[in-house]
This record gives sequence, structure tokens and C-alpha cells, in this order.
Amino acid sequence: MNNVFKHLKGDKNIWVIAILLGIISIVSVFSFIPILVKVKGLSYSYLFFKHFFLLILGFVLMYLVHRIPFKVFSKLSKVGFYLAIFLLVLTMMVGQSVNGADRWLKIPLVPFSFQTSDFAKIALILYLAKQLVKYKSEFSNFKIVARYILLPIALSMFLILPSNLSTAMLIGVIAFVLLVLGDFPWKWIGVSIGLAILGFILLLQIAKIAPDVLPRVETWRMRIVRMQDDNPDPQEQVQINNSLTAIKNGGGLLPKGPGNGELKRYIPEAYADFYFAALTEEFGLYGVLAIIGLYLMLFFRIIRVGLKSKDQYATLVAIGIGASIMFPAIINMMVSTKLIPVTGQNMPLLSMGGTSAWFTCIAFGIVLSISRENNIE
Repeated sequence: MNNVFKHLKGDKNIWVIAILLGIISIVSVFSFIPILVKVKGLSYSYLFFKHFFLLILGFVLMYLVHRIPFKVFSKLSKVGFYLAIFLLVLTMMVGQSVNGADRWLKIPLVPFSFQTSDFAKIALILYLAKQLVKYKSEFSNFKIVARYILLPIALSMFLILPSNLSTAMLIGVIAFVLLVLGDFPWKWIGVSIGLAILGFILLLQIAKIAPDVLPRVETWRMRIVRMQDDNPDPQEQVQINNSLTAIKNGGGLLPKGPGNGELKRYIPEAYADFYFAALTEEFGLYGVLAIIGLYLMLFFRIIRVGLKSKDQYATLVAIGIGASIMFPAIINMMVSTKLIPVTGQNMPLLSMGGTSAWFTCIAFGIVLSISRENNIE
């Protein structure tokens, strides 16, 4: 093991937790895909080896990225952000449709697609953190604030929002965390939040009056309506009801064990959006608590890397990445337990999210690069 860690620099705990999550992912996803096999007509072996290959490649990317000097990410942050905006626009124009939303962009020459919002999330963190440090002394200048800080956030959210509301809101929350930690004036934060809320309410009203104009917004509106309905239509609640039943079945002291769950066969996204429900049914209460503990420990180690760094830019980047990993996990748990309307957020590095595992691993690699250069272990 010591020989292995000679090559894996940075915080060893982050490496260990990431590898443990990867192993759990391989076991659990193989157990959670029967409905995908049935609906798509794909074989277990194909789905298993595809997921396994994507994870392995993700860890290779994590290793390569963690060897890159962190100052390189700072220098490339502007280029990365502009590239992210270009890819988001391209996705809106020629992206592959999934569940009525254009979220995926085909990678040339290989049989994979990726969500451009995953790349945009990392790009915005790197770019926004740099602008907060660079223009800290000019926060009183509204032109500077609007051009270099508020506009990039709004543009990123606007381009993602038509196809993926939850990711757009997630990016907004991550940006809010960075703004607060970057000592950004509360008056500008308040104005931004107010305008975002008003804009969202306006979209919901437009969708209510003319649902064909903004079909995705109408989908969000109906999810909110059903969430508040005291007597919802059972046919429209099958997915979430099965999720709650799965959690109830796994609430005993003894877990059913991998492969022995039943509700995963009736939850369309048991391997992704409702991963937490399927996990609870098969791994039981103690298994779920162990997974939550791993995420909390991972979050703590990432925040520790950020706070121990001598570079404010590195601090903001690390904390932003920590938030981008922890928040989706929390959202997945809240969706599965009906605390919030259904969204499309996976459990990072656990769910079968395809190429999203690559960007999670790249994010880990950036944090490990910070850790490596500051000798934080």
C-alpha cells in the first residue's frame, strides 16, 4: 500500500474514500440495473463493463489531473469558462435529447456522450473564484461586479436552465457559497437572488398560461404542484411511492444484501436519480449511514484542504468543488425521501451517471493538486 501511495500524492484520505465509493458503485450499480436491462434490452455484462470502464478511466483522469501544477488551472480558467459557454450553446442547438431535454453532447470518434453542464460546473468554479480574488478591491464598482462576476453566473444558469432546472439551481447555490466566502457585498447578493426568484416565478406563470411555449418549465411547475397536493393522483406518484417503499423495506436492522432488493425493478432511475432509495433497500440503515459518513468525511477533507491552503484562490476552488460534490448527494437523498420534487441529480461517483464520473474525478484531481502542492495530507 505504501508503494501505491508513493505515486498518489495529496490527501490520502480523499484517495481512499474515492476508491471506496468507486468499489461500492460497481457492486451496487450492477444490482440496480434490472429495469434498465428490461427497458433498453441491454445485457447485464454490457452495462457492467461500460460502467466499470468509465470509472477506471475516471480514476486515470483523477491521477493525471492531480499531477498538474495548480497554477495551470488558474491560467486556464478563463479559456475553460469560455469553452463551457460555447459547449452549452452547442448543446442547445445539436445536443441529444434525454427525457425531452437537450443535455448531452456526443464526443467525436468514441461511443460516449457527456453532459456539458458537468464541465460548466467545474469551469465556473475555477473562473468565478479567480474573479472574486482578482476584483476584490473593486466590489463597489457595479460595472466590474456585473461584468466579471454576476454575468458569468447568470449566463451559465440561463444556458443550463431550459433543459435542467436542478443543475441550474445547483450552480446558483455553489456560486452563492463562493460569493459569501469571497466577501462579496451582500447588497449585490441580495439583488441577484431577488432577480433570480422573480425570473423563476415569471417562467412558471408563462408555462401555466402557455405550456407549449416552455414545455420543460411546465414540467417543473407540475412537479411543484404535485408536491403540494394533499390528494395526488396515485398513477402520477408511482415512482416516488416505490422509492419510499424501498426505503421502508431497508429500514430494518439487517440489510437485504446486494441483489436482493425488489423495488429497484419498478423504480425507473434506481441506478441514478433514485439511487439512495435502492441503496437503502439493499444495504439497510447501517449501510446507508456508512455511505453518508463517507460523504461527510470526504467533504470535511476537501474543506480542510481549502482552508489549509495559503492561496485564497485555491481555498475558494476547493470549497466550491466540495459543495459541488456534497450538494447533489443531499439532493438525491431528499428526492428519494420526497422532501423536494423529483430532479435529475445523481450521487457523485456512486450512481451510474456515465461520463459524469469523469468530471467528478477531475474535480477530485484538482483538489488533490492543491493538497499536493501545499503538502496537506
